[in-house]
Amino acid sequence: MVNDVLLSANKAFLGQNFSDARAIYEQCFPSNVKELANTLMGKPILKHVFRNYLYSLAFEGDIDKIERLMYEYKAADPHDTIVTSTKGLPTLDSHQETPRLSIIVPIHNSGQYLDFCIQSIREQEFSDFELILINDGSTDSSAEIIERHAAEDSRIKVLTNLQASGNPGTPRNQALAIAKGVYVGFVDSDDWINRDFYSELMSMALESKADIAFSGGFNNHEASGRVSKRTYTAEGFDDPNSSRFKTHDSFMIWDKVFKRSMLEMFNIRLGETKAAVDVPFVFAAYYYAANIVFNDDFIGYNYRRESESSVTVAHRKNSNCEFEFQAFSNVRKWANENSVAGYYFATIDIKLVSSLMYTLKMVSDEYFDGVFEKVKALFTDVDAVSFKEYCVQNQKWWLYKEFLKVRDHSAEDVQLYLNEKEEAAKAKTVEQLITPRYQLEGKNAGIMFFPCWLTNNPYQKLFYQALNEHFDLAVEGYDQKGLRKELIDRKKDKFKFIHLHWLHNFFDFKDPSVLENTIEALSYAKQNGFEIIYTAHNISSHDSENAEDEKRYREQILSFVDHSLAHGELAKQRLIKEFEVPEDSIEIVPHGTYGDFYGEKIDKTQAKEKFGIPAKSTVFLFFGNIKGYKGIFNLLSRFQKLRERRDDIYLIIAGRVLDQELMPELTKQTMDANILFRPGFVQNDEVIDYFSSADLCVLPYEQVLTSGAAMLSVTMRCPVLAPSIGILPEVITPEIGLLFDSFDDMQEQMEMVALGEISLFVDEQFDEAIATFDWKNLAKNISFLRKSF
Repeated sequence: MVNDVLLSANKAFLGQNFSDARAIYEQCFPSNVKELANTLMGKPILKHVFRNYLYSLAFEGDIDKIERLMYEYKAADPHDTIVTSTKGLPTLDSHQETPRLSIIVPIHNSGQYLDFCIQSIREQEFSDFELILINDGSTDSSAEIIERHAAEDSRIKVLTNLQASGNPGTPRNQALAIAKGVYVGFVDSDDWINRDFYSELMSMALESKADIAFSGGFNNHEASGRVSKRTYTAEGFDDPNSSRFKTHDSFMIWDKVFKRSMLEMFNIRLGETKAAVDVPFVFAAYYYAANIVFNDDFIGYNYRRESESSVTVAHRKNSNCEFEFQAFSNVRKWANENSVAGYYFATIDIKLVSSLMYTLKMVSDEYFDGVFEKVKALFTDVDAVSFKEYCVQNQKWWLYKEFLKVRDHSAEDVQLYLNEKEEAAKAKTVEQLITPRYQLEGKNAGIMFFPCWLTNNPYQKLFYQALNEHFDLAVEGYDQKGLRKELIDRKKDKFKFIHLHWLHNFFDFKDPSVLENTIEALSYAKQNGFEIIYTAHNISSHDSENAEDEKRYREQILSFVDHSLAHGELAKQRLIKEFEVPEDSIEIVPHGTYGDFYGEKIDKTQAKEKFGIPAKSTVFLFFGNIKGYKGIFNLLSRFQKLRERRDDIYLIIAGRVLDQELMPELTKQTMDANILFRPGFVQNDEVIDYFSSADLCVLPYEQVLTSGAAMLSVTMRCPVLAPSIGILPEVITPEIGLLFDSFDDMQEQMEMVALGEISLFVDEQFDEAIATFDWKNLAKNISFLRKSF
């Protein structure tokens, strides 16, 4: 029953005496929002009365208080459908302000990568941003790089700490204190973002007036050059009935944007510990965020994973992990001081248990006992019942079992238990290694190949599909570490051949056991009747620092090989001369073309338009992985000489930079508006755009045996300009391309193409080459397979 005081408040409200109504309502409703939610729960009439209070605030113009109340109330009672659906309340809508985005980049000795990081931000399709760079006591070239970019771009603001703060949270918090954007995004100084990263996130955020806009994952770039996609699921995050409510796969700050007014309203800041600084920020942001948008299909952030500087090694393994305990202590303190709703403590527990179990598994023996005692103490405060419910609903029984083990047992028992789990995990890893990554069914005992590299290049897929179709061969592809006795025992009656690609995967200069394991596996395979095939993608590494050792290692592996496949006559002769491979065991099987794998070319004018390039200009394309021996700086210097005389030429550089030390100079030399530098893994659906726009694919290699980029260009009916080295003269005929003998010659031919003195090739001229190098035609000519089947 509504009491007399509330009736008087309603009477004042109906009489439009809003100031009096507000004062009376505030006497009746608790100021603590958690208590308020409990008071209103299950009382719809009282909720409607409380809505009158909100409207009183609106008529009084107290928009700040309405915004805060609604955030806090939605977080405290996410099931409410009356108060939270109040219509017509004014909001702090600042979407028309500028800048609409503040991008924050903390910098500490990131000179090797910083140039490209900043450039990737400056080239964003979404341009209404301020970029706040915080030089956190850098002693390398970072300050000069920052200064140069700031002089060129008025959107850049610079903060400088003369002494390093010692943690990645402090400089970000300094930037948040001066940020003016409607939204805030974060980029780490050794990472980079795709051109459409913020246009996608900001489009979602602005359209929905979201508190947080999530992307769907990130591209993980390993030091080895391998690129993998890490994807998220947002399932349950905004569903109060889900066990995953307010829980997300990502606990990072850099793969999303946050509404700044929400951050300011609740003073949401980064932690200032050595690591785990995202933890307090993300917990607070997830709790208060009421309007969330996701695009699980969009990935635009590129994360650089350098093993030698990883948090796991630097901070977890060889320390007492005090930073992590401090982070969760701060979170629990925040939750208590801000009367956070009860359900959210269970969410905190989920992250706490999973994070600290990971830490226990990583920490070294030296620190284990001390870390264990602190973890155990924190686990005693975890609500075991709600945590069990989460683990059951999300099929994470193993995590609940680990939790109980730590909570109820000694350090010695737990360490033994974790060691047993580690051994079981190793056994599981072996099982995963001997599980094929790629399979083609066939009647004939066929080929197991190593390593299976299908993600970054379709070469193997196209080659084996052709073999499978012509010879009806079974085919399976494996990780290079899958070459082991267990697999040979399992497959010896079902497969006849083991096929090795890229021999550098089968030895390690720093770890002799890698080669030993390779030799042991090959010897065992031969004893069990397997024949060994080797494809000479290269004869030796072009940039090896251990040439003598590498030659010796390759010789040992090649001694087991029965059949070698060379991409051309030159490659064959080098195998014979440098490794004494028997001539009659070598077959020439050229690198094939790519068929319709990447789709059909689009109109050249349309393709150039996509890159903002004038239709009548000449476009040179460098495509493929970038390493020192590929001569990219030779191309850049010759292009710049041509640019001194011409404005109608453009250069596109697209591909992964595998020699990271090249990045600062690459970024510096590609600042020309007529150069489009697109480092990183090129998605399959983007390849066609690059080759459709190009008038000439230029390959300025200093060393090469064969070239997948050349064959891709032929496939795309794009003429090639390549050096007359390796097997390229055997492939690049006058009908489909040009060869050069020096880099001066390369420049001269580029200029002649731009001037129209060399007429560009028509599509029909490529027909013969495409037919000759079609995988179906190449595969059927492999003689030892013809004899076997």
